[in-house]
Amino acid sequence: MAARLGIVGAGIAGLAAGLACRQLGIDFQLFDAAEDPLAGGTGITLWPNALCALSELGMRNFVDVVASNAMTNGGIATDRGAVLYSLPLAWIRRQYGYFPVCVRRDVLQRRMYEALDEPKIVRAQVHRVLTSKDGAVVVGSHGQLWYDAVIIADGIHSQARNCLYPVQPRPTHYTAWRGMTHGAVVDPATMWEYWGLGVRFGYASVSPQSTYWFATVNQSHLRDGDSWTVARTLLERFPPPVQACIAATADSDILHHRVQDLPPGCPMAMGHIALMGDAAHAITPNLGFGGALAIEDAAVWLEVVRDAGVSPAAFGIYADRRGAGFAKWRMSRGSSATSCSGKAKAWRVYEMHCFT
Repeated sequence: MAARLGIVGAGIAGLAAGLACRQLGIDFQLFDAAEDPLAGGTGITLWPNALCALSELGMRNFVDVVASNAMTNGGIATDRGAVLYSLPLAWIRRQYGYFPVCVRRDVLQRRMYEALDEPKIVRAQVHRVLTSKDGAVVVGSHGQLWYDAVIIADGIHSQARNCLYPVQPRPTHYTAWRGMTHGAVVDPATMWEYWGLGVRFGYASVSPQSTYWFATVNQSHLRDGDSWTVARTLLERFPPPVQACIAATADSDILHHRVQDLPPGCPMAMGHIALMGDAAHAITPNLGFGGALAIEDAAVWLEVVRDAGVSPAAFGIYADRRGAGFAKWRMSRGSSATSCSGKAKAWRVYEMHCFT
């Protein structure tokens, strides 16, 4: 296709958009303000939708490699170890073709970048994107550059999105820590979350020798000063895998931040501009699904543009399909409380008690 696109953001969503362009033979330019946009982060869970989407985007070899470290057992338990819900991972594999896997975020981004033949990333702060009848202009510290279309994929704090659709991230009532262990500390085929009163801990193995973990604590439990000390004290009563993960991680390697999301309703496309990933639909990281949705965005965009070309009409179809998909996802999450039974129903009651 004789077109040239600008892609604002070189994280997972932006790189996935680049892979879609590569599949279509579309020239593109990546923009990112970070000194090294491929570095940083800890782990990311890739559910079957993300693995299928990566395959469609030309990364089947990578998918086949990481699928060997499948999560075949897991669920949610209380802080005392009582199982609230067992994940139907075998059913997921039969239904969708893959078990979920966990990978290092920087490794995933590096492999995506290599699959693009390591294109140049313009180091620039993009201030806004302007759409016109014939295309779109990327405006920022680099100056102004015109493209046939632009994809905004620079995350929850996107300035470019805010100029088109002003929306502010919503703070949540909890803070989070993330880490990666050094050495084998849990069964590498498992992924579990443990829920206490205003405290959560989850883990998933990245490899037999490394495990990604996260912890969240409600703000009401924390005080000024060393909040990690408070969090560790609250986690002392949790089951042995929790203690093993924390002990195998240097404090200097633990990331700490307040958690935010975006309110629903941000448009996925406007004229010659499309939005992908957290720039459009940032969700809280404990859901373990944000990266998967970003990759899925790019795969849907690829399918639509392959059929309809680079045009506002095609971008509108993309927006409709993604909007319908999110509505279906939200409905399935909301309705499942009435269809589940036993421990699954107890889990939802427990969630409402502890985290609202």
